[in-house]
Amino acid sequence: MSSAKGIYGLSGSGLDVESLVKVGMMSHQRRYDNIYKKEVETEWRKEAYANVYDKANTFKSRMSDYRLSSTTKPMTTTSSLSDAVTATANANAGVVSHTVEVAQAATNAYFMTATGQQIGRSNPSALTSTKLRDIAFSGGTRPVGMLDGDTALSFKISNGTGTTEVKFTAEEVFTKDLTLNDLANRINNARYMASGKKTGLDIRANYDSVSDGFSLFNSKTGDSNKIDLTVDTTSSSATYTTTLLNNLKLGRVSGGTITPPMTLTTSSPTTVSMAAAGTNANVTIDGRNYANLQENKLEVNGVTYTFKKATPVGTPAQVDVAQDQDKLVENVKKFVEEYNNLIDELNKLYDDKGHKDYGVLTKSQEEGMTKEQVEKWNAKAKSGLLYRDSYVRSLISDMRDAVINPVKSVPGRYSTLSSIGITAKDQKGHLQIDETKLKAAIAAEPDAVHRLISYDDENNDYSNTGVASRLYNKLTSRLKELERHSGVAADKTDRSELGKLIQNYEKQMSDFKQLMSSFENKLYQKYNAMEVAISRLSTQFNFFNAQ
Repeated sequence: MSSAKGIYGLSGSGLDVESLVKVGMMSHQRRYDNIYKKEVETEWRKEAYANVYDKANTFKSRMSDYRLSSTTKPMTTTSSLSDAVTATANANAGVVSHTVEVAQAATNAYFMTATGQQIGRSNPSALTSTKLRDIAFSGGTRPVGMLDGDTALSFKISNGTGTTEVKFTAEEVFTKDLTLNDLANRINNARYMASGKKTGLDIRANYDSVSDGFSLFNSKTGDSNKIDLTVDTTSSSATYTTTLLNNLKLGRVSGGTITPPMTLTTSSPTTVSMAAAGTNANVTIDGRNYANLQENKLEVNGVTYTFKKATPVGTPAQVDVAQDQDKLVENVKKFVEEYNNLIDELNKLYDDKGHKDYGVLTKSQEEGMTKEQVEKWNAKAKSGLLYRDSYVRSLISDMRDAVINPVKSVPGRYSTLSSIGITAKDQKGHLQIDETKLKAAIAAEPDAVHRLISYDDENNDYSNTGVASRLYNKLTSRLKELERHSGVAADKTDRSELGKLIQNYEKQMSDFKQLMSSFENKLYQKYNAMEVAISRLSTQFNFFNAQ
């Protein structure tokens, strides 16, 4: 190292000390490079395993989807009166027809400026103004004695469950000139406290400048969901707030019609209010009545109905439920495609012998190459890292075993994938589909196909478990083993076996660096002493030669 170097050549020894030290360090450098190569190769191997883990884990997640009955037993529905009622069905629904009578669909609480009306103004010289001052205050002027911080407008709004206050100060109304749009925004952002949390009212307000109309709409249906506007008549702002709300000319919307404009009416000795409430749905399905439904959705025996409007009297809707065979074929084909993508990738890694002539480059070797050359070299050096790897072999074996063996819980003749037209194309386990045979099996016994792929045995009996469930369970176990060995990413601090090994190599390199530095210093010290000795001999020789 530089601290041990001297000045050479003054003695006339002719020694090339730098070269001598470099030669002396060669064996130590080779030992260091060997550790470095092992560390880098282990990092590469960890990255390769992380890639396998990622792809296998993604496939496992997809197998979770194929365990769902909605994937392997998709249902379809049709309605004879789809403008009045529609439906969806899950795997628990029977393949039957249902009659549905909708006496009344659930509605929302809804206020809107009445037909033929426009918002009224208290300022006759500002008949198109949207400013709150011109709508609520005579002449649009501030009342005498009203200060900026005073409340100019205030009312309570309730959705039937919670209540909050909407208010404006005099400064907001007369200095900032807030408008009907600000009124709508304040209602839309209003919150009330429920179970210690601020909760939205689900009431949407809007001002439409084209029609000069205002609207309030509760997004939830049913008679428990309301819009209730209340003014405290004892407050100093009561007169102006009442004028504001009355000037909105709000009518109740129901059944596609709007009532004439409503006004606030006395609701208690100290309040005036106006209110609207939604209505409940009343339906009859297969002769059974369901009244007072808050929502326009109802699930009965695996079929979820959505009600839009009343059906004609005496003409119920017919909802037919059938198995969606085209969707099932599509899903099975997708399953095979995803299976093949993974097993082909694993086989490729398992069979890749790599390039034996390409290994990890040392730092000094990389310095003599371009960046592109290093990248191409490393690409070849990284290939073959998982050749005949035991973890990859286990994944391949588990996947092939899951699709080959019969599912004993499936009754009848369709208990294997081969029986429904899914067979191995080659010795590597790549699957192929006979679509004609698959469609015939689905048409003959659609439930058998569902059980063959999705069934999850409650006793975890492998022979009774469906193919997708087998794959999910086996991969879960194998991925835990792989995680213990190599982690799930390139991170060396994940406490995996390879992560610990990488850290161990790094410590060995650090320790060996110190050893090399010490050895190099000793070499320089040795040659320093030699130079000094030669210099003294030279001096003595010159002295005696001069006598």
